[in-house]
Amino acid sequence: MTLLQLRAFLAVVDEGSFRAAARRLALSQAGLTTSIQALERSLGQTLLRRSVRGVSLTDAGQRLLPRAQLIDREARRAADEAGASQSMAGSLHVGVGPTPTAILLPRVVPDFHARHPQVRLRLMSGLHERLRPALQQGLLDMALVTLPDGAQWPGTRRTRLFRSRLTVVGRPGHPLARARALADLASAEWILMGSPGGPGATVLRLFADRGLPPPRVAATCESFTEVAALLAGTDWLALLPQDLLQHGLLGLSAAPIAIDEQAHAFETYLVLRSEPAPTPAAAAFAAMCRSWARVAGGTSRD
Repeated sequence: MTLLQLRAFLAVVDEGSFRAAARRLALSQAGLTTSIQALERSLGQTLLRRSVRGVSLTDAGQRLLPRAQLIDREARRAADEAGASQSMAGSLHVGVGPTPTAILLPRVVPDFHARHPQVRLRLMSGLHERLRPALQQGLLDMALVTLPDGAQWPGTRRTRLFRSRLTVVGRPGHPLARARALADLASAEWILMGSPGGPGATVLRLFADRGLPPPRVAATCESFTEVAALLAGTDWLALLPQDLLQHGLLGLSAAPIAIDEQAHAFETYLVLRSEPAPTPAAAAFAAMCRSWARVAGGTSRD
């Protein structure tokens, strides 16, 4: 098995045909076919199945795909590191949850780019359910993410960056804007951030801790852009970080509802894989995140 054979296999999977993959790799179709056949012989398995509708993966091909992708990424990363100049170069893949996207990225990314303009920064947004497998499979160099209590990410190490307090928000002029107790909001419908088993559980937990019936859930979102749009056009409520309102990151679509009960705070972490060691670009970006968090009063190793 060789790296070139694995890349030939990945190209066929990505393109969906031998002809398109051959063009992408600047190979003849015969040369590409020979490379795939050599890979299949080395593994003793048929990896690809051809039909009139294109190419599909066999069961063995499905099993090989994530490992081939990881090998390819690590090889490219090694080449980036070996060829990097003193000023640093290569790619940096960072997964970011909604809260760090709004609060942390505007403070860190411009500074990082000014210091290391040769690094190609690629961001993947999502909640922890999406970012965890991406980090563990090597698709990401790190994740900046809010984690629910007790969340476990095997094979990683993490640093707490900052804590966020939550507040109830609705549209300006909301009919319940003068409510002062959670019970006064029992008739409202709510927007959750993430699944009820993840970050969205904070709303459910707030009601349960006060002995109130579960709130009615109108929608579940993965970004604050979606939440802001829904808040502006409905009488739904959401439980969001106070920082977003303080920095005007929800625009004019949301206003706080100052109930007496205080929601649980939650933590945002920087998460890195335990192995391999971070690339120079990843180490520099992580250091800048930790530095900002120290200035803001956070940062502790988990």
